[in-house]
Amino acid sequence: MTGDLMDLGYLGEAEEALPIFRALRAERDLPDLSLQIGMPTAFTMAFIAMGRGGVRRHRKAFLDASIRDVEAIRALAGDDVVIQFEATAEIVLMATAQPVHRPVEAALGLGRGIAEMAAAAPPGTRIGVHLCLGSMNNKARTTLRNTEPLVALANSIVRQWPSGRSLEFVHGPPAAGDIPPSTDPACYAPLAGLRLPAGTRFHAGLVHESHTETVQIETLRTIETALGRPVDGVASACGLGRRPRVIADAMVARADFLAAAG
Repeated sequence: MTGDLMDLGYLGEAEEALPIFRALRAERDLPDLSLQIGMPTAFTMAFIAMGRGGVRRHRKAFLDASIRDVEAIRALAGDDVVIQFEATAEIVLMATAQPVHRPVEAALGLGRGIAEMAAAAPPGTRIGVHLCLGSMNNKARTTLRNTEPLVALANSIVRQWPSGRSLEFVHGPPAAGDIPPSTDPACYAPLAGLRLPAGTRFHAGLVHESHTETVQIETLRTIETALGRPVDGVASACGLGRRPRVIADAMVARADFLAAAG
């Protein structure tokens, strides 16, 4: 299997979305707003499509197909677009391996693989990394006992990040599908060890519909206390495309509320 045999569809989605995005950005006078195009990492796509045994054999095909789309999207949109690499399989493996997540990360080269995907993108590409536990049917594949695996993987990515590619943000998932984020400060204590470079934002995926606004604000404050600074953004644990419209709208409103409260 080779990358030229696959059409992942991301270029087509970008071609459809870009004129709509630019029209809305102009209408609402938001000149600094960027279009985000999310795509799984090559490791995640190979893992999901081909199984654990197919990652080593087929990862390069998914990498080549992904980078072909990244190159075309960047040619189409330039700096108007941020490519979000979604590292679901990586963080799920880290979470399930805890407490031996660091040796697993090193053995499988999880952070290195994400950095290599960034290096394969055209120079100047704006990239974010979305660490995600999955959301099929609003069910995560696993949960985090605490944020140690998140911090270990993010720090590994940062250490190996290539020059000439902007790491715009790292998203971490305190929530997990239908499971709201923990309110236990011990869960977030490892965030003190997060080492993001200057200019890289940390987005906390804590937005959840099952907690009250008061509890969500308290959780946000707990995360920021552990981090040692305010978060740079809030989000849901995963995307909203699979959620009913009424819930997705409520989640966006909750995110707006928490961002203003922060």
